[in-house]
Amino acid sequence: MSSHCQVPGEKSARTRRVPTQERSRKRVDTILDAAASVFADIGFEAATTEAIAEQAKTSIGSVYQFFPNKLALFEAVAGRSIERSRTVVDELLADVDENSSWSELLGAAIDRFAALRDDADFRAMLLNFQLYGVYAKADRALHRHAIDRVAALIRRYAPDLAPTQRKIIGTLAVETFSAIFLQATREEPAFAKKLLEETKTLLHRYLAPYMRQRQSRAVARLPLDRSARGKARDSAPPSDRR
Repeated sequence: MSSHCQVPGEKSARTRRVPTQERSRKRVDTILDAAASVFADIGFEAATTEAIAEQAKTSIGSVYQFFPNKLALFEAVAGRSIERSRTVVDELLADVDENSSWSELLGAAIDRFAALRDDADFRAMLLNFQLYGVYAKADRALHRHAIDRVAALIRRYAPDLAPTQRKIIGTLAVETFSAIFLQATREEPAFAKKLLEETKTLLHRYLAPYMRQRQSRAVARLPLDRSARGKARDSAPPSDRR
């Protein structure tokens, strides 16, 4: 895949000036919103800085004040999307405690990322996938971060697993979801929704045997009625709980 990517030179994709004042930051956000919309609607090759300036209701000089060229705009749009995804990962895992259901967390995570389908920055990246090389390093860093966070979460639910095994499980979970999610973005919305629902079932059934060791210890400490409810909730895949 990388052999088909157009990777920019270091200077060509660098932001010309980093805004420090609030008004300048808002102007840059407006320009990037416009760039994302144009890239997503007509593609990188057909897009022009003039069209982006018009969409942003600003002058072409204002665009060049912050971005030296079109490629720098695309890189900034992609970077913003990746940072947003990283925030989603961190927010999902920030408030997990020992009473949290891992299966409900799995479903919530898939739903949150599914919502990115409608994000203009993400759509701009998807439509112009030939430019993956522009943001490949940042994307790989995002995957490593997600895998590390998921492995840490698995430790909470399956503390007896070795660190290497937790990382393997986290890698399989993250990369499986990423691949299916990418395919889902290419499908019609109704089919994509069903595909992601099945992904919940797939990942639940893969993770369940590892998570049960924590669950089995918890069951021994709970009254019978509560343990039965907890066991039913986390052992049944999402499709069977509807």
